[in-house]
Amino acid sequence: METQLDPMKDDLPLMANTSYMLVKHYVLDLDVDFKSKVIEGSIVLFFETGNQYVKTSSAGEECCQSQFDEICKMGPSEPCHIPMINVSTCSSKMEYNDFAVSGKEEEATSEENSNHSNSEQASGISSSKDCCDIENHGNKDFLLVLDCCDLCVLKVEEVDVAAVSDTEKFTRSAKLTGVSKKLENLRNRIVHELVTLPADRWKEQLYYFSHCSQAPGCGELLFSTGTWSLEIRKLGIQTPADFPHAIRIWYKTKPEGRSVTWTTDQSGRPCVYTMGSPINNRALFPCQEPPIALSTWQATVRTAAGFVVLMSGENSAEPVQLREGEIYFSRQIIFNTFIIRIQA
Repeated sequence: METQLDPMKDDLPLMANTSYMLVKHYVLDLDVDFKSKVIEGSIVLFFETGNQYVKTSSAGEECCQSQFDEICKMGPSEPCHIPMINVSTCSSKMEYNDFAVSGKEEEATSEENSNHSNSEQASGISSSKDCCDIENHGNKDFLLVLDCCDLCVLKVEEVDVAAVSDTEKFTRSAKLTGVSKKLENLRNRIVHELVTLPADRWKEQLYYFSHCSQAPGCGELLFSTGTWSLEIRKLGIQTPADFPHAIRIWYKTKPEGRSVTWTTDQSGRPCVYTMGSPINNRALFPCQEPPIALSTWQATVRTAAGFVVLMSGENSAEPVQLREGEIYFSRQIIFNTFIIRIQA
């Protein structure tokens, strides 16, 4: 039976296996709908192989995943879903760690009201109980675990960063021979070179993060969701080094999500803000919550024209008119705090 936790009294579970995969940058692309009280869109995560895997693999030891035991203790996950949705209406070009949007009208509507839920999708992966039995059944696929709660995950896919123009320059100095010439390893090499660029090349780094986040998907990944986690794997991939280092997650928040507060201001106008409380950021976007998981981020947030979007960060966000009655704010920054407030 699953353990019931009180966020106001109990320590929250940190499910992300940051020792094996560490997020270095987030790119968010979101639509805010006040009518349905849902934030929907995508997030692209850029990873670096974690220190624990690097140490164990360099010593010639077998890389184990002790996180499986912890996941099992938290109870079974919901089955993975492959949604029948048109994702072409979404784009991936955003950044944020905290945001707010305020409205000058009493109600804002989005172009679409999504009624998808996890239960409406077709199951495509086993529950976490099955994942915990990986060794017993001979399946040694690597499992990426992210902190996640109160989110409806619609689709997870690998991002083809190699399709972005000029990214081949990141691999020219690399000695790619034999199996390393595989396209999958080429993509991971590009991400590795990108996330490890020196600090004085931050503008170039941000440019490529933005463009790589908009690259097409190159294959869906299997996933399952639990109360506190999102578990992702790719068939046949057994180590963190070979797991896709750039993935896109299509998802939407739930009105009752505890990282997002839908309310009104002193004048009764709609307002939504995200302070990451009481369960941190995990009900706003799939992430890594452990203190070691410091990262940079960027975000694009779209909402109705009568609203104002505020985000923490170093650069000022300028509103851009998309079409009549709709605007979006884009923040391109290097920052760690994630706050988005939507207020009048």
